[in-house]
Amino acid sequence: MEPFASFTPTISDKTKIEYEQCYERNRKRFMSDLGKPDMAPDEVVAHLILTRTEYAARTWRFYKSSAIYYLETYHPHHETAIDELKRHGSGDLRNGGSNTSGRKRKDVPDSVWNEIKHAIQERIKQQYKHAATLLAVLEGTLLTGLRPNEWAFSELGQHEADGRRVLRVRNSKHTNGRGNGTHREMYVDELEVREIEVIARALAACKSESAEEATRLQLALKHELEAARALAVAGKRRARSSVTLYSFRHQFVANAKLTFENPVITAALSGHSSTKTAHQHYGKRRNGRAMVRVYPTESSVAAVQNRYLETYRDFVARRGANITHSPSSH
Repeated sequence: MEPFASFTPTISDKTKIEYEQCYERNRKRFMSDLGKPDMAPDEVVAHLILTRTEYAARTWRFYKSSAIYYLETYHPHHETAIDELKRHGSGDLRNGGSNTSGRKRKDVPDSVWNEIKHAIQERIKQQYKHAATLLAVLEGTLLTGLRPNEWAFSELGQHEADGRRVLRVRNSKHTNGRGNGTHREMYVDELEVREIEVIARALAACKSESAEEATRLQLALKHELEAARALAVAGKRRARSSVTLYSFRHQFVANAKLTFENPVITAALSGHSSTKTAHQHYGKRRNGRAMVRVYPTESSVAAVQNRYLETYRDFVARRGANITHSPSSH
C-alpha cells in the first residue's frame, strides 16, 4: 500500500518520481557541501530554507514542493519542518534568466576575458570608481582562486616556518565542515613581481573593517562587472556574457585541475575540506587554459579530508621553489 500523503490524489506518478529524485539530489548536494555523511529530513529542510535566496523563484517552488511531498509521504512525523517549509514562498525571489545558477559560466574563455578586460580598461580611463579594483580582483582571482568576499580579509606575508612569501586567506566558508579551517595559506613566490603587485592592489582596495563593508564592496564590484559585460558586447549581435565574479574562481579551479594531478592540492588551494567539492561543483579540467603557479602550505593540505601528505611532500621536493622577492624588498 502506498504511503499516505496529502499530495497523493492530485499529482501524477511521473511528478511523484521527479519530486523524489529532486529531494534526493538536494539531500546529497547538501551532504557534500556540509561534509556530512548523512542528513535527517528536518536538516535537509533547514538547509533548503537557509539557501533559499540562492534560487530563482521557479526553482524554489519545485524544490519546496519536492521536499513537502517527500516528507509528507515518508516522514509525516516531521510536522514542524513541513509547516516551516510551507511558510516560505517565492514572492521575493528573482525570476529566471541569464543569471540563474545553472546558466552562470563556470569558466572564462580567453576571448571573453579579453573583451571584458578591454571594457574594464575603458571604464578605468573614464574614471569609474570601482573599475580598477575590479580588474585587480579578477586578475588576482585567476592567480589565486580566492572567493569574491575573501579579498576583504586576506593578506600577504611570510610563512612562519620557512619565511617564504605566502598569501594568507580567511576562509569565508569554514562552518559546519564546509571549509578547511578558518584560514588557508598558499605560497606565491613563483609568481612574477608584477603579479604579486596585482594581488597586493586587490587586497588593499578590498580591505574592509566589517562584513557589512565587504558585502557592499562585493555588490559594487558585481555591478561594475555587469556594466563591463554590457559594454563588451555593445553593438554586437549576440547575448551578454554570463560571466560572474565567481566564474573567475571556477576558471582558477579548472586551471588547478589541469596543473596538479593530486586533487588534494586543488582542494587546499580552494579552501575546501574535501576533494569532492571542486570535482563535483567547480570548473572542469578540460576548460583549463593556464598553469597555476601558487600552491598550498603543508598545514593547508593537512586540513583537507582524504589528504595525502606524502604525495604532497614528494610534489614539493620535485618542484622546488623559484623565489620571487616582494615589491617592498626592492
